[in-house]
This record gives sequence, structure tokens and C-alpha cells, in this order.
Amino acid sequence: MQVAEKEDRKVIKEVDTRGMFCPTPLIFVSKELKNIPVGKRLKVLADDKAFKKDIKIWCHDTGNKLVSLEEKDGVITAVIERGKGWHGDTLFEKLKFYAIGVKLHLYDYFFRIFKSAGPNYIITFMSIPEGFRAIEFLEKKGITDFVTLPIPDEIYEFCGVVIGFKDKNRAVEIYNLLKDNKFGVENIHIVDRKRKYPVLKDF
Repeated sequence: MQVAEKEDRKVIKEVDTRGMFCPTPLIFVSKELKNIPVGKRLKVLADDKAFKKDIKIWCHDTGNKLVSLEEKDGVITAVIERGKGWHGDTLFEKLKFYAIGVKLHLYDYFFRIFKSAGPNYIITFMSIPEGFRAIEFLEKKGITDFVTLPIPDEIYEFCGVVIGFKDKNRAVEIYNLLKDNKFGVENIHIVDRKRKYPVLKDF
């Protein structure tokens, strides 16, 4: 009983995504989980049938722990413990992950020095694989007027990927295109001088 009570105390927030459909529940989970400490847990309620499969994949792709997953009377309840990010499972995945990371951080370093050359707006994703899937989708459509960068530490302290644009309208256009095609886009952030990256609202 004491162990169960101790585990329950780890749950510090609850998110109700009932009535929402893929990928919206995962986007809500991603945003909320980033706001709680590592080791603490988020309780999620959902009624989208796809959520049971999606949350398992998402937890693996983001390095978070799916503590429990239950369904009762059409309501799915998941408890997720925040982890420290995904770094690959196999040796090949780990090497590929770090190679991409080095390349992206070099781009980021360049833009931090030459600020005028960098993006003014960046789009964040609910996972690294989702970000690369979206990038592949854009490139297949011939859309290449963006830069791929690591997610700034000020937004998320673990690994992640973002795409950046110079123009606000273009960032909004691509965000909506990805959202309409069911990609897990989270927010558009403004690249400000103080590097606080506020979320662009009302677009």
C-alpha cells in the first residue's frame, strides 16, 4: 500500500484529451510533459482508439516511460514518467543519432555567431522521428526554404529537432500544412534577441 501511495505521489498533473483525435492527444502530452521534472509522472485520459498504440510508440521515440496503460468504459488512462530523451536503441541508431546531432549543432553554432543569417521563427515537434518525418514530407513536396536545427535548450533541455524560417507568414503556412496533414507539430516560437523563444500566438 505504501509503495502504491508513493508511486501515486509521482503523478503531479493530469491531462484530459477526451474528444480529441490523433495526433492532437500526443501533442498535448508532449507539451505538458516538458513542463514537469524528470522522474515525475503525467496522467492522461483519452478516448481516441488509436491512442493506445500511438502512446506506446511515442514514449519509445521520446525516451519517456509508459508506466501503465488501461482502458475502462471507453476511456484510456495512461501514466507516463518523464525521461531524459531518446538516444537510439541499437548501436547503429545511436551512431546515426549523434552524427545528426553534431551536424545540427554546427549549424546552430554558426547561426548563433551570425544571427542575421539565422531563422526568425522555428517550428517544434512532439518527437525527433516526427520532426524528421515532417522534413522528409516537405522535401518531397519541393519545400526546402527552411533550416533544420536542434531544439534550443531554452525550450527543451534534451535532444529534439526544429525547422526554422525567416518569414513569419511562411512559418505559419508550413505549420498549417503540416498540421493539416496530421503531423505532430507543437508550436511556432519566435527567435528573440534574449533567446527566450516566446510562442507565437493568434495566427
